[in-house]
Amino acid sequence: MAFDGIVTKAITTEITPLCGARIDKVFEPNKNEIILGLYLNGCNYALNICIEAQNCRINLTTHSKPNPQIAPNFCMLLRKNLIGLKLKNIITFDLERLIILEFEGFDELDDIISKKLVIELMGKHSNIILLDDNNVIIDSLRHIKEIDENYRDILPHTKYTFPTSEKNNFLELSNFGAFFNIIISNFSDILEANNINDLANQISSTFNGISKSFRRIYHENCIFRSTEYRRRHRPLRF
Repeated sequence: MAFDGIVTKAITTEITPLCGARIDKVFEPNKNEIILGLYLNGCNYALNICIEAQNCRINLTTHSKPNPQIAPNFCMLLRKNLIGLKLKNIITFDLERLIILEFEGFDELDDIISKKLVIELMGKHSNIILLDDNNVIIDSLRHIKEIDENYRDILPHTKYTFPTSEKNNFLELSNFGAFFNIIISNFSDILEANNINDLANQISSTFNGISKSFRRIYHENCIFRSTEYRRRHRPLRF
């Protein structure tokens, strides 16, 4: 199962009860992974964030991983900025594969400080980005220099800009009729040809949050259920 927008939304709902937890540990086991140690109500939790292109995800884990003896620079930066702060909020945007962890705490002068950790789970473009309270990038696990209009600068001291998408927001559809109207207006030729595979591909490229893997599993499940229905309800022959 791909970590698409639907899975991202579900996982975010599961970890939302951790709001209020204090960050007490930060680890970077490898170049693609950050683990945040959280403490809440006498219990310890480990939030695993992985930006590996083929396996990007965010999840709670109980599996310990070996860590380098000398912490990498980004890990040290996260420890400096996040340890001691509390997880204030977890934000998602519709079915986008983007999660914002908001942290809040106090500095040495008892002034309120806030930081944000932006987690972009977008395949080879995945990243973990630390922002200050003005949404300026403090640093990121991967530095990205804009090469054309399809990419953004992800560099320290630059203003963070959200990724854009031309896809339809699936959550804004009020009913099946709205969904069906978009399908009819854009893919009538595919419907007339009864090409289910092409239609499923087009759906995943038209609506945000629906991956091709999710579409394939859903399609196979529909075929299985349809076959089972026909088998159970076929007329008896004497």
